[in-house]
Amino acid sequence: GMSDLLSPILYVMTDESESFWCFVELMESLGPNFDRDQNGMHSQLFALLKLVELLDSPLHNYFKQNDCLNYFFCFRWIVIQFKREFEYETTMRLWEVLWTHYLSEHLHLYVCVAILKRHRRKIMDEHMDFDTLLKFINELSGHIDANATLRGAEALCLCAGENGAACIPPGTPPSLLVETGMLYSQQDDI
Repeated sequence: GMSDLLSPILYVMTDESESFWCFVELMESLGPNFDRDQNGMHSQLFALLKLVELLDSPLHNYFKQNDCLNYFFCFRWIVIQFKREFEYETTMRLWEVLWTHYLSEHLHLYVCVAILKRHRRKIMDEHMDFDTLLKFINELSGHIDANATLRGAEALCLCAGENGAACIPPGTPPSLLVETGMLYSQQDDI
């Protein structure tokens, strides 16, 4: 998973040492996704469960009836920030949106909900159990409409409002940790 996060940095950056330090900073932010105890991932998957329960109760009820409430089928999306789901340019645009914390520092979770909601009918009509659902989610790679998904995530985030924010337990890792003063400014070099 970490190589999925590093490869775009190496592609964009021209200097290997700058790439290294960018990757270090990224891993500082996304480190909880890779902790051995997986607490960071578990809290995000739990928050995702709560958001689906709030924003799409029929799908939540379906997952509950079919023993799919662990949301492990969304694990890859969260751990590598959708890197394997889209073409390179689309991934870069998606990361830029997610990492601005536009509307929410947990917008990546709303992206998950938007994708699931978009495919709800197929999931439910085909009576997918966990294994079938995992296979289906993995096969969505390269077939997700990024623009529609981002619009859907934005609408869901706005619709959820404070109730959505309340679904996300304190300490749940954001899509990217942004500390004041930690952002690189090229104007400082001028």
